[in-house]
Amino acid sequence: MRGVVSAGDEKSALAGAMILEAGGNAFDAVCASMLTAPLSEPMLTSLGGGGFMMVRKSGSSEPVLYDFFVDVPPKRVENPDFFPIYVDFGTTVQEFHIGAGSTAVPGMVAGIEKIHSDLGSMSMREIASPAMKFAKEGIRLSRMQSGFVRLLEPILLSTPESTKLYAPDGRLIDHERTIYNRDYGDFLDIFVDEGSDIFYRGEIARKIDEIYREAGGSLRYEDLSDYEVVVRKPASFQYEGRTIYTNPPPSSGGILISFTLEMLDGKYGLDTPDFWMDIVESMAVTSDFRKIHVDPNIHRENLVSILADEKLVSHYKTGKKSRLNLWGNTTHISVIDSDGNCASVTTTNGEGSGIVIPGCGIMMNNMLGEEDLNPHGFFSWPAGVRLPSMMAPTIAMRDGEPELILGSAGSNRIRSAIVEVCARYLGFAESISDAIEAPRLHFENDTLYLEPGMDSSFIESAKRRYEVNVFDEKSLFFGGVNAVTGDFDAGADGRRSGKTIFVR
Repeated sequence: MRGVVSAGDEKSALAGAMILEAGGNAFDAVCASMLTAPLSEPMLTSLGGGGFMMVRKSGSSEPVLYDFFVDVPPKRVENPDFFPIYVDFGTTVQEFHIGAGSTAVPGMVAGIEKIHSDLGSMSMREIASPAMKFAKEGIRLSRMQSGFVRLLEPILLSTPESTKLYAPDGRLIDHERTIYNRDYGDFLDIFVDEGSDIFYRGEIARKIDEIYREAGGSLRYEDLSDYEVVVRKPASFQYEGRTIYTNPPPSSGGILISFTLEMLDGKYGLDTPDFWMDIVESMAVTSDFRKIHVDPNIHRENLVSILADEKLVSHYKTGKKSRLNLWGNTTHISVIDSDGNCASVTTTNGEGSGIVIPGCGIMMNNMLGEEDLNPHGFFSWPAGVRLPSMMAPTIAMRDGEPELILGSAGSNRIRSAIVEVCARYLGFAESISDAIEAPRLHFENDTLYLEPGMDSSFIESAKRRYEVNVFDEKSLFFGGVNAVTGDFDAGADGRRSGKTIFVR
C-alpha cells in the first residue's frame, strides 16, 4: 500500500492519489489535493481563503500544526463594500455578508508553498500537474457540488467577474456540463515557477491592492506582503490511551473537542440512550465552558492552561451530573503514505466574497462577513489578528505511531462530528467507515439537532430538556469527516460525497 487519500470530492482525492502513484509522499499528495479542490469543490474552498494542516513526519514523536488561516487587515474604509446576501436552504433562509469589505488576508497560497518547502519530495510543478490538467482540460462537478453552486447563486452572480467565472454562458455551472477555469491554470503555471511572491509581493498583489481600493475593501498590498504562515505546537490531550493532537489557540475548535471528550463518562454502551445523553450533556457543558473561558479576545494565550486546570474541569463535570449557521463552507483532506507520513488539512473560503481576481480564476474569501468568526460584531477584531476558527485537523497517536488522522467540514458542527467519530473509533473500536456514517447529533444554543436513527427513548428524554430538531435524513449540516487510519483503512463522509482512494 503506497497510501490512502480521503477527501471531500472524488477528483480532490484523485489528485492526491495520482501523486502517490507517481512516488510522492503524503505531503506532496495533500498539496495536490488542496490545489485541485478549488476546481472540484469550488463553493467550499479557494486559494483566496485559508486553513490549517496537522502533519506528522515519519519517525517524529509529535505532529506539528501549520496555521495558514486568514489575518484581519486594518479597517481603512469608513463605508466598506459589505452587504448581506440571503441564501434559501429550503427549511430556512440564511444571511451572509459579502463584498470587498468582507475579505481577510488569505493564507492558502503561502501555506501550500511552506508545506511543500518543508516537507515535499517532488517539484511544485509535478504536484500542481493534476490541478493544471483539470483547469485547462475541464472538469465535471459532482451532483452534490452542483447543488452547492445553486445554493450560493446570489453570491456567484453578485459581481461581473464572479458571474463570468461561475455562469460563463448565462447559466450557472453544474454537473451536466464540463467546466473550465483556464485562468486558474494560468495562475498555477506562474505560481510553480515564481512561488508565492507573485501573489503576496508581485504583480498579483498589486492587482489585488488596486481592486480593493476601488471596490471599497480594506485589503492592501502591505497586508499581503506581511502575511506569514505560523508553525505551532499542537494542543494535545489523552483519550482512551491515545494522545490526541489538534488545532491549538488562537483557534478554539481543538480545545473544545478536548474538553467535550474529557466530559464523557465512557461507561455506557454504544448507541444506548445513556450513551447519547452523555454526549448531549457533554456538549451542553462545553457550550457553557466556551461562553465563559474561550473568548479568543481575552484568552488567546492561556487556553491550554485553562484546559489543564484539573479543578476547573472537575467543577464542570460536577455541573454536568447535576443538571446556527446551517452551512459550513469548509472541506477536509486526510492522507497517509507507506512511510507513516500523514497530513490532516481543513480549508475554507467562507461562502466567497464575490470578488474574483482577474486572470487568476480565484474567488477571494468573505471571512470578515462570517458571523461565527466575528462573535463580537463585524469589524471588531484588531488589525493583524489571526482569526480564530472551529477547524480542527486532528491526529491520534498510540505508542508513538499515528492511529487516526481526521478532520471535518461544517462550521460549528466540526467539533461535534470529530468528537463522535473519535468516541466510536477510539472508544468503541467501530470501523472508521461505520464511525463516520453513524447518525450524528449537535448541540447549540439550547437546541439539539439529530439525524434519524437515534434511540426513541433518548429522543423523548431529550425533548423534556431541550428544543429538539430531528432531521428527516442524514444532512451535510452535520459536517463532513474524512479520515485515514494508521493501518491504512479509511472513510469518507457520504453527507458531502466524500471519496476515499487506496493507492497500491
